[in-house]
Amino acid sequence: MHPNVPVRNVLLVEDQTAIRQMMATLIAYMPGFRVIAQAGGVAEALRLTETLHPDIVVLDWMLTEESGLGYLSAIATWPVRPHVLIFSANTTRHAVQEAFAHGAGGFIEKTAGFSDFTAALQSVAAGRAYLGPTISGVISGIVRNPGPDLSGITPREMEVLRMVAEGMSSKAIGLRLGISVRTVHSHRASLIRKTGLHSVAELTRFACDRGVVTSGTPTSSQLRA
Repeated sequence: MHPNVPVRNVLLVEDQTAIRQMMATLIAYMPGFRVIAQAGGVAEALRLTETLHPDIVVLDWMLTEESGLGYLSAIATWPVRPHVLIFSANTTRHAVQEAFAHGAGGFIEKTAGFSDFTAALQSVAAGRAYLGPTISGVISGIVRNPGPDLSGITPREMEVLRMVAEGMSSKAIGLRLGISVRTVHSHRASLIRKTGLHSVAELTRFACDRGVVTSGTPTSSQLRA
């Protein structure tokens, strides 16, 4: 470490070990930053945050079992919170909006270069917002057109999204649409990939926010009650 340079402790949250190790190696060459722990999921990241109190968390948005939103939501009420830099391949409009709405300090795409990543980490550590090159374009698009972003979702995926949000099972959706359960799962996987959302609750909220269903629409379980 360089003398007289304050050291910021970093927690890496990424489900791919190779990427975590690459990030740790990059940060090791950055004066003033030190990786103190690594996590592969939200639960582990929250435990390490509570025990180690990192200054900065570099958080992947698309984790194996849930999105980075779970981490941001969990720490939202903590009296002392680390700065959070989202580092993700998911650069959809919805992901960017959700990240900043829930307290992220910066968002940079995984395709960004080392100089951009360095600038992002330094900015977030100093309490300044940072947008990666691709993310800047996404934000500009939101400013120009703040309406729903459903352009990448096919009509069939839209039907599946609506039915998922209404509480229907994959089997019920398949029967309704006349397709196999395997095809329903394929459409759901595509929705997850395009939106960056993993749970039914997240997909339901996305559908309500975009007007695909209304928040007052009864789910199938409510109709059976």
